[in-house]
Amino acid sequence: MKALSMYVWSLLVIMMMGFTSCGDDDELQFSEEQLAYINKNKEYIWEKKTEKDEKGELRYKQVVLGGDTALYRIIRKENEWTTTPTMTSVVYLLGLEGKFIDGQVFQNKLEESNFPMNNIIPGLSGILLNIHLDETVEAIIPASLGYGYRDDRGIPGGSTLIFTFTLDKVE
Repeated sequence: MKALSMYVWSLLVIMMMGFTSCGDDDELQFSEEQLAYINKNKEYIWEKKTEKDEKGELRYKQVVLGGDTALYRIIRKENEWTTTPTMTSVVYLLGLEGKFIDGQVFQNKLEESNFPMNNIIPGLSGILLNIHLDETVEAIIPASLGYGYRDDRGIPGGSTLIFTFTLDKVE
């Protein structure tokens, strides 16, 4: 069953790339190693989508954007704020850490970092629209809502990204 799932995902990835490319210059060609990496990342997020807590409830909330799903869960909630960002906000995040599914850290900012919402990868901005001040969050972003299927600034194409952070301020 797992082998069939990987085969189906490989076909879907190849078909998606074919449907979305505009010309021969834009087509992505994947090696078997790259396809295996992409499939491993997709399997990870599918497992997290169905993961349940000790009460039998889904551990992660889902944000559907453009046909794919980003996941998040509140790790800690300090206050009962109702403020959430909008797409025109600037968000201030504390302790922003980004990891790959193997645990390798690619981003670690202990101090406060600020970002315009319209400059953040789609999966993360979609999740931030649902987060309140002083909430610490774990966010899982699929490649299609992150940096895509091309290598980008040290992030391998097809990577599922895991971020933890606290929403400190919204302007």
